[in-house]
Amino acid sequence: MALSGPLPKPALIPVGALVVLVGAPAAGKSTFPARLVEAGVVDAHDVLSADALRQEITGDASDTSRDRKVFARIRGEVDDRLRAGRTTVVDATGLWPRRRARHLTVARDHGRPTVAVRFPTPITELLARNAARSRIVPPGAVVGMARQLESGATAEHLRAEGFDLVVDADDVFAP
Repeated sequence: MALSGPLPKPALIPVGALVVLVGAPAAGKSTFPARLVEAGVVDAHDVLSADALRQEITGDASDTSRDRKVFARIRGEVDDRLRAGRTTVVDATGLWPRRRARHLTVARDHGRPTVAVRFPTPITELLARNAARSRIVPPGAVVGMARQLESGATAEHLRAEGFDLVVDADDVFAP
């Protein structure tokens, strides 16, 4: 996903929405919120990054040993921001239904709209991007998560879970 091009369609991401990014490592999830910030759709401090919290909590953005604490903190931050009516982005793989359900519950508790943004990127492209990154995810994990997107995080699955809007990332920035 490129960082240049048209700004997002404002109607796609409602003000005060919870936006959950859903995709494998190296799919472009962390660059996507930068475009939303650039376009004024979300404030930078309302982008909640699992990697950034892992770095803060464990000293290593790829250390998942404290993920319960990481995601409990994300849920607390989501709760605070949605209570205040702020558009909030959860920057994590978003591939696991149980975690998505917890985020949806918080949004519903505050009467906020929910948006799932999918990153359906071909496995070969994911692996090439991953190999070029400074923090490389094991290739087997990338492939496994890409398959999880294809099997358990399809647009149909996400709609059935209760997301108000499900959109592919490239469509948010389409002219």
